[in-house]
Amino acid sequence: MNNILKSVVFAAVVLFAGIAAMQVIYKGQDASDVSAVEPTAGEATDTLVEGVTDATNSAVQQISETATDAAAATTEAAGDAVDAAKEMGKDAAEATTDAADAAKDATADAVEAVKESDAAEAAKDVATDAADVAKDAAETAKDAAGDAVDAAKDAEKAAE
Repeated sequence: MNNILKSVVFAAVVLFAGIAAMQVIYKGQDASDVSAVEPTAGEATDTLVEGVTDATNSAVQQISETATDAAAATTEAAGDAVDAAKEMGKDAAEATTDAADAAKDATADAVEAVKESDAAEAAKDVATDAADVAKDAAETAKDAAGDAVDAAKDAEKAAE
């Protein structure tokens, strides 16, 4: 016999042996007793477990996707808040720098004004002092002139 014919004969023997074994096992079983149908009940249980498992996995996957989407949205919102805070920080730093520069300029202007005021005050003091000296010199010259006039009068009286 060739190999193909041997395989077909072997398969037929196994098939008939399986059918004979099932008849021996289920012979004399009560049809109203459900426990006699264990293989079918096992298959139904397996199908039920598979269905529950698939439904659970599907629900878990949907929850996971929703949670992932919510986390992404939260992360994006947090990123936007961080960016806004950075912008506000930059703006505050620029405003502080501008205020510091303005204060520096105002201080420099005030120092310059004080210097100019001091110079003007010193010039005023010098001019006042010069005026006082000139006034004193004028009074001294006037007194000297008066004395000279008096001396001239005295000399004139004496000459008479």
